[in-house]
Amino acid sequence: MPQSIKVGLCQINPILGDFDYNYEKLLDSYNKAIDSGANLVVFPEMVITGYPPQDLLFSESFIKKNLEVLDNFSKEVSSPCIVGFVDQKDGKLFNSAAICENGRIVKTYNKILLPNYDVFDENRYFENGIDIGDFTININDTSLKCIVQICEDLWEDNYDRKLSDEIVQMNPDLIINISASPYHKNRKNVRKDLIMEKFGDANCPFIYCNLVGGQDELIFDGNSMVFNSDMKLIAEGKSFEEDLVIVDTNSSLLDSRKVENDSEIYRALTLGVKDYFSKTGHQKAVIGLSGGIDSALVACLAVDALGSDNVYLISMPSRFSSEHSKTDAKELAENLNANFDTVDIDELFEKYLDVLSPKFKGLESDVTEENIQSRIRGNILMAFSNKFGCLVLSTGNKTELALGYCTLYGDMSGGLSAIGDLSKTEVYNLAKWKNKTSKNIIPHSSISKPPSAELAPNQVDPFDYDLISPIVDKVVLGENISNDIADTDLGDIAIRINRNEHKRRQAAPVLRISKKAFGMGRRVPIVNHFDE
Repeated sequence: MPQSIKVGLCQINPILGDFDYNYEKLLDSYNKAIDSGANLVVFPEMVITGYPPQDLLFSESFIKKNLEVLDNFSKEVSSPCIVGFVDQKDGKLFNSAAICENGRIVKTYNKILLPNYDVFDENRYFENGIDIGDFTININDTSLKCIVQICEDLWEDNYDRKLSDEIVQMNPDLIINISASPYHKNRKNVRKDLIMEKFGDANCPFIYCNLVGGQDELIFDGNSMVFNSDMKLIAEGKSFEEDLVIVDTNSSLLDSRKVENDSEIYRALTLGVKDYFSKTGHQKAVIGLSGGIDSALVACLAVDALGSDNVYLISMPSRFSSEHSKTDAKELAENLNANFDTVDIDELFEKYLDVLSPKFKGLESDVTEENIQSRIRGNILMAFSNKFGCLVLSTGNKTELALGYCTLYGDMSGGLSAIGDLSKTEVYNLAKWKNKTSKNIIPHSSISKPPSAELAPNQVDPFDYDLISPIVDKVVLGENISNDIADTDLGDIAIRINRNEHKRRQAAPVLRISKKAFGMGRRVPIVNHFDE
């Protein structure tokens, strides 16, 4: 049997740029791991700074403070510890891991493979490392050869250098990967399968320590893992929560947790909302509650993330609002025990029409008048935001954002888009799941009635969402849709998505739960005359 190593995985939630907080979090977690008997303590990638710091890396004082924290922390370390930080050598920056022991830094490793796709932009800031991160620790008078790698070093298929082959050939006693790997659907299983594929022949334990928490649009899910020398899973960290995992590398096998996809997505979005508010210094959310399914789901997420006392739900009916929309909104607010108010917008709408009537003389009513209602609602929500210190949560879904079926400065108003990476179909699925697990907290008619913006008489959304939502998802991912649109009138769907990029540039940040969300991971020009 291989030498037993008791490892402490500190799956923590740092605050980007809050070095004092992160230092205290590091020290507290390290001491708890040591008190629990850990021989080796492991922290995630760039845990000292938070991830991703983006252009803060151009600040000399930011880099200096990060190095000071590492230096101070290393002096408090006795048993071996691995911690992610930003190193600087000869004016160049490196995404690095420090191996600390006996009050000093004994080794640093610089990340070799730098991701430069989707939400990642590490070539903008960092230089590639060259050397494999091998180091030695002594456990119970036995010298063990260890290798540390950082996140993307594991995801080598798109690179010429195959680090896994090099590492296996070095016959290590232990491999450690420290990561800041953001969540998207099924990400945990993808990571697990990749580790088992790349290091199935390593004949040594594998440690994977991942970051947890929300950072702007990104959500880090944790789900740290430990594999034994047979590459069988023996321990894993919690999903979407901080965790301290203490495990002996010779432990028995673990029956890995199986989580429903809807449950996982809901927990991800809840964490994303919670951390976005707490890390930006906000406590209260205000949401326009229409009685429809989108705003109902956002309200549920807000209450679960922030508590019902911190959520303000505002119904803003007009002459076109159905009676059931008004009653559904009130019923949901009561079910959630959230703050609720009603502001009828009809008088304001009538005033707009009176003022603009001479200017629009001879012209038929159209989308202009419809959008005025939406923008009145946006103004009211922003008024509540300013007066009571609330952050507006916008309620648009990914299908609407893609097709431009949303109003600039109206329903798009907000400081955060909670469901902007959920297709309309996924909104329905998640709302139904929420009702199954919460005694039908969302009124049934909010889910069953035809979706409508209710900005005109007898209006319903002009889409078959079951048909169009998956096609939109494929377009965003860059997949071919020719078979999907055959024998339909949807031939211009890709054009329509591109033509609405100007709206999305002005949208609230979107919490990412898919492989390709609108926002930092999708960079399409606004001025764009190219059509596939």
